[in-house]
Amino acid sequence: MTVEEIDRSLKQFYAEARNKEGENYSRATLLSLRNGIERFLNTPPNNLGIKFTKDPRFVLSNQMLDAKIKQLKKEGMQNTIHKPPIDKEDIAKLKTSEVFSLTKPLSLLRNVWFHVSLFWCRRGFEGQRNLKKTSFTFETDAAGCQFVTMTHDEKTKNHPGGISEVESFEKNGRMYKTNSQADGYSALEFFLTKLNPECDALFQYPKRNWRPSDQVWYENRPLGVNKLSTTMKEISKEANLSRIYTNHSVRATAITLWANAGLSDREIMAISGHRSEASLRSYHQQPSVNQLRKCSDVLTVALSEDERIDALTGLQYTAARYPLQHLPCQSSTVNSSISANISFPTTAPTSTYSDMFNSCTIGNVNITFNQ
Repeated sequence: MTVEEIDRSLKQFYAEARNKEGENYSRATLLSLRNGIERFLNTPPNNLGIKFTKDPRFVLSNQMLDAKIKQLKKEGMQNTIHKPPIDKEDIAKLKTSEVFSLTKPLSLLRNVWFHVSLFWCRRGFEGQRNLKKTSFTFETDAAGCQFVTMTHDEKTKNHPGGISEVESFEKNGRMYKTNSQADGYSALEFFLTKLNPECDALFQYPKRNWRPSDQVWYENRPLGVNKLSTTMKEISKEANLSRIYTNHSVRATAITLWANAGLSDREIMAISGHRSEASLRSYHQQPSVNQLRKCSDVLTVALSEDERIDALTGLQYTAARYPLQHLPCQSSTVNSSISANISFPTTAPTSTYSDMFNSCTIGNVNITFNQ
């Protein structure tokens, strides 16, 4: 095919491309398809050495792709839907849920899978089928603290290997031992003692018929890729989380928690394996649930009628539209000393003041009554 013929074919492809349900592909998918076609044409035996985005000979196909993407935006289909991190409330549920219990083969397996995915910031089910019992080693650092780390580098999406490879530190992630008997370190340590000695895979099928006293809790066969790919979905349902999360949500959770804790992009990239800060920001640039709730609170306060200053935020609230039991103070604990002057009419009942700060810990609050 000539370059002109390729341009016309691409133009028709962009205009007619549909998925198996007959729906338009998203912007990200269309761009990925274009890049894939370009790579195919530039590798042996084709070796055309073309660049769709910069070559003026592909003006017709580029115009069609641009028009198609604009149409997708008009229809609300342009934006890429990123996998959401796990909400803080759902993380709290997982801590207390039996879904991560160490007393049963399936829950123990899920516990280890989750901690491995979180602490080593793993994508979806990438590489998990290839993890072995020897993939981790237990060590002690210079301060005498025990931790577990990976023993080998893996081929990943961002680090496939080769002479042009950029050095990766993904395997250097550490999971330290804590005082909890159900932490990730202890779960992995116990998990390894219950695996089937005849199977080298780390993730093995739990036995259907088993007893707590059994030395081996797992079958002599590894979990398949398809089974591993739905692990977080099954955990979400079993733990009754607020939504159904995917495996990639665990990776997004790790990156979001690191970013919110103040770690730099460079530090996060060393473990996540990202090769650019731009690709990393897509994980944590969106506001969290708590931030969105706070934004709503601020707007609610702005629409209030009766002015009253909340000692925690300094924002003005309305008694009628924003009752005291719904204030952010209701579920907050303030450790630092906060001083504020709050004025009330002398006719107000005494119980109002005790109810106002129900379930809160606030220090040095001065209340002045108007005479």
